Amino acid sequence: MSATERFVEEFGLISQEGGDSRISGRIIGLLIVEGRELSLHQISDRLKVSRASVSTNARTLARRGAIILTTHAGDRQDYYQIANLRDFDMLGELSERFKRHAKTIESCVVGMRSEDSPAADRAADMQRFFEKSAEILEHWATSLREDEATRKDTK
Repeated sequence: MSATERFVEEFGLISQEGGDSRISGRIIGLLIVEGRELSLHQISDRLKVSRASVSTNARTLARRGAIILTTHAGDRQDYYQIANLRDFDMLGELSERFKRHAKTIESCVVGMRSEDSPAADRAADMQRFFEKSAEILEHWATSLREDEATRKDTK
């Protein structure tokens, strides 16, 4: 296996470890490596998976903003390319998810206070974990955006 093929496979495993499908990660890995748009058929052939599986996973990735669906006049095929990473703000997405988790837990803690104060305290600790994690992720995302802007200014 070449280093490039290993990268694509490892990206699939990273995706799977994060709770997404392995094929989704492999699609992203392949599009990163290629640096250009690929048709559904090309992705399917390169990854040696069914077109239906590629189609399902690619649509999910496109909805999330990780890849972009493109078409060509007179061509019925769908093409996909990797989204610009600043458009696919993984850290911002995680931060928003953690904020939602904190609010959900907070609403539970309010009701738990009258039922079981020690349990409410433990749940509140988890709420604070999600809140603090969201703050850290947002700060990190902001820092990366600022670094990118600085790099562009120096070019």
